[in-house]
Amino acid sequence: MRRISRSVQNGMTVVFLAVIALVAIAGQAFAAEGTSDPVGTAAMLNLGMGARAIGMGGAHIAVADDATAIYYNPAGLGIIHDRSVTSLYARLHGAANYLALGYGQKNVGVGLFGLGASGIEETDEYGNAIGTFDVRNVVVAAGYGREVIPGLSLGGSLKAYSESAPGNSGKGVTGDLGVFYSMNDGKLRLGAVGRNLAGSVRYESEASDKFERSFGVGAAYLPMDNLLIAVDAVFEDGFTGCAGVEYQWGKIALRAGGNYGDGGSSLTAGAGFAVESFTIDYAYQSHSVLPDSHRLSLGVRF
Repeated sequence: MRRISRSVQNGMTVVFLAVIALVAIAGQAFAAEGTSDPVGTAAMLNLGMGARAIGMGGAHIAVADDATAIYYNPAGLGIIHDRSVTSLYARLHGAANYLALGYGQKNVGVGLFGLGASGIEETDEYGNAIGTFDVRNVVVAAGYGREVIPGLSLGGSLKAYSESAPGNSGKGVTGDLGVFYSMNDGKLRLGAVGRNLAGSVRYESEASDKFERSFGVGAAYLPMDNLLIAVDAVFEDGFTGCAGVEYQWGKIALRAGGNYGDGGSSLTAGAGFAVESFTIDYAYQSHSVLPDSHRLSLGVRF
């Protein structure tokens, strides 16, 4: 069994907390800069992956222990001990379809994300209908994570983004970096991640928009074997706080959470059911501005 002395573990904890503090400061600095794009470039990158995480209010930076690590924190790929596949489908507010697929195993993970809407009415300058058009956004991601010393993992991912719209499609590449630290025999986990750290989307019109950078820190705590509590703080053009709980009751998992930020607040709830190595997860999300939504995930571990 690998062991690490208490003094070394305490030193690692101090270093990790310092990293979290720097991430928080950097996030506040970038949030204060504001943005020239009120809608956000490649906004689909904020739609989540996995009904389990969404049912917990989106608090998953320090959980990320399966295929969803490719989205929430690529450093989590360093602690995965088996292979897992996950999927997420959502019909967003009756206007668009969102699909996410992910695969993760020890050290590596890949993901595919798609957002599309079809049959959108096109009008001329006078408001007269002249036809319909489709919009498609796709992201392909690949990540790597590794435990560099017992309990401490580092990871990163690359994401290729493409946007298809009439007359002005675009493409771009960006990436994430994360750190993950597990202490007290895994009872307490800490995580930090920087998302969309570089790159921009270049359009056929020769215009370009930088990806929206975000910085997040999180903590997850297991006060007992069947209870998980998680909190995240995310900085992206403002602050968003996320919190959630998960209670395991045999093969059934019950979840609840919420998040609050400048873009509004929402409450979430969800449930999961395991049948041998297969899992079915459902999440419900209310919103203070947008209509309520429902998310469904199917997964397998092997």
